[in-house]
Amino acid sequence: MPVTHTTRILFGGILAGLVIATVVVRLIKQSTSDSKYRELLKILSSRISIWWAMCGVFTVAALTGGIGSIIMFAATSFLLLREFITITPTRKADHHTCFWVFFVILPLQYYFLWINWYGFFIILIPVYAFLFVPLRTAMTGDSHRFLERTARIQWALMICIYCVSHAPGLLKINFDGDSQTGLRLLLYLCLIVQVNDITVIIFQYLKKFSTADNVMKKDMEPNYFSAEVLSGMLISAILGASLAWATPFTVLQSLGMAVLIAVMGTAGNLCYAAIVADRGKPGVVVVHTRPSATSRLISLCFAAPVFFHITRFYFTAAPSAVF
Repeated sequence: MPVTHTTRILFGGILAGLVIATVVVRLIKQSTSDSKYRELLKILSSRISIWWAMCGVFTVAALTGGIGSIIMFAATSFLLLREFITITPTRKADHHTCFWVFFVILPLQYYFLWINWYGFFIILIPVYAFLFVPLRTAMTGDSHRFLERTARIQWALMICIYCVSHAPGLLKINFDGDSQTGLRLLLYLCLIVQVNDITVIIFQYLKKFSTADNVMKKDMEPNYFSAEVLSGMLISAILGASLAWATPFTVLQSLGMAVLIAVMGTAGNLCYAAIVADRGKPGVVVVHTRPSATSRLISLCFAAPVFFHITRFYFTAAPSAVF
């Protein structure tokens, strides 16, 4: 698929910024031995690595027309699902249900996306899988903590498969006049999500370093209306407005969409922190948790379906007639 001029400019700008960020972080790493700053640099390096991987996904999507991207996001859903099940352990009786989740429901969700069957793509998990999971679990005869076990698997389905699949779903939306608008919107979504997360992380660390003993205290629990989070939303809004030229949005619409993405990403981080804390895992005191795939992508999981549906219903000529 030939790459349009607008897509080349956007992708080239991201690559240039990524190269600069990679060099700067490595130079700072080599010039500082302060452990507190090296911890922050490690997190930033992790986020940069994600973006190098995402650039590979975008390249594949541009060259294959989206099929390669769908396969890569399906693999991402598989890995996230595996990790999520590890974080929220199940009983032996749940293994039968998990088999259906991993090897039937997950492939079907991305298959319906691939063949442009929007109807089943949108209802497979929240309707049919939602009802199937408790039924299959009940058939094992193990009723110990039945509701809790069922809810874990249903949450895993929604977060790791249903929500994630909406990101490549942007590639399937039919925009009049430019076949690569969906690709640019996928770039736009991921960029806003990551910039918001990184901004919040940096400001939280600056707040941490400004304390007298440089220790994260108990009274510094995450406040999602704090200056750090509001700063992330402000930076996201500015970035969104500046990228309006690459989207079907006006400047004000792009600004509003960026704020919405930042809000949903922050909500995802908050919910994931609550899940991990509930499971008794360490390290959940700020937006980032331990360096896991889920902690890095949870904000995208929450933002993708909201962004997808608003874009599809309000920024296409006839949403009922397109994917």
